[in-house]
Amino acid sequence: MRSLSDLFRNVMQLGYVTDDIDAATAYFESTLGTVDCVKHYKSSLGGGRPPALGGEPGSSFVVVDGVPAEEWVIDVALVNAGATNLEIIRPVSGAVDLYRGAVRPGRPATLHHLGFRIDDFDEASAVVAAAGKEWAQFGVSGDIRFGYLDMTAELGHFVEVMELGPQSAEGFAQLEAASNAVTDTVKQ
Repeated sequence: MRSLSDLFRNVMQLGYVTDDIDAATAYFESTLGTVDCVKHYKSSLGGGRPPALGGEPGSSFVVVDGVPAEEWVIDVALVNAGATNLEIIRPVSGAVDLYRGAVRPGRPATLHHLGFRIDDFDEASAVVAAAGKEWAQFGVSGDIRFGYLDMTAELGHFVEVMELGPQSAEGFAQLEAASNAVTDTVKQ
């Protein structure tokens, strides 16, 4: 990895924000025709610490604008359209202004970020730093190491990079398989 453009090599996700997770998922399922979205209400990464700040290695945490978040709660829904993951986030409480600022009240969903799979989060962090930038938000959720780069001024959206561990890679593969199963059934 040598430049920021290398972060864009493996697109895997379109990330949306909403003020109503149930209305957004109903829109995706009925109007866009996705399979059923997998919803998680009140997902929290708040209160944890990165190992460099005394947290347990492997524990979940989120750092927002350089500060570990004490409270960080979102509702999230996931569904795939083939290999592309569609993520819908509703900011609930705490340090979730990164999402809240893009919500268009009353609309089903608004594009917020493009998500890219990377092999090495530490290497991606070095590329970000070498470009004179910092993560707007980064952390660990289960076996996913992730970071959001604020490219809204330049590109109009955030860029999320994700290093997936085996469990999360399998979860995304299952979402893709569920999407493809419906497509395969229709083709027959």
